[in-house]
Amino acid sequence: MKDTKKELQRRERKKKAIRDAIFKTAQKLFVDKGFENTSVENITEKIDIAQSTFFNYFPRKEDLLAEIFKRKLPYLKKKCHEILELDVPIITKINEIFSTTARIAAKHENITRAMLIKSFTTLNNQQYDGIFFEDFRNSLSLILKQGQAEGHIRKDISAIKLANMLEGVFTLFVIDCLIKKTYGMSSGELYKRLNICLEGMATDTK
Repeated sequence: MKDTKKELQRRERKKKAIRDAIFKTAQKLFVDKGFENTSVENITEKIDIAQSTFFNYFPRKEDLLAEIFKRKLPYLKKKCHEILELDVPIITKINEIFSTTARIAAKHENITRAMLIKSFTTLNNQQYDGIFFEDFRNSLSLILKQGQAEGHIRKDISAIKLANMLEGVFTLFVIDCLIKKTYGMSSGELYKRLNICLEGMATDTK
């Protein structure tokens, strides 16, 4: 019985090691070469596994994008919680959460671009929307709810709808930066757009 348990544990460790190797190799190639320019063969050759083994772990190359952002979410959620606890004006908190997210997007430019393209071009894009947008949207709505409770953000529109509006501003900015190449991610354009939108949401400037 013990030998059977040890064997199962050994197999699970091996499976995890292979999955992690695929993930780490793919992420590096996506960053270096871009998602579209990286093939499954490129990934499998790097770690010397059969393509059939790859597909046992990730049925499609696109599934790696979902995995990458899933692994980034804990960090973003932690940062959002820290921002929520800051003793600063609500508008500052909102700008900070977008600044944090923009830094993550810029650091993984090729991956972010691929994720956006898949989100908008895949017919059934619920998977990508849920990963790339939903958790971010929910975290942002918590800050907006706090602003409503403190009387700084208008209450006639729900926090989640306000979060949707701000998310749209951010998404278009990222598209302009990473797809259209109109602006750089570090430019002040994001704050200009956010502040115009926030003026319509705020009951005051605090």
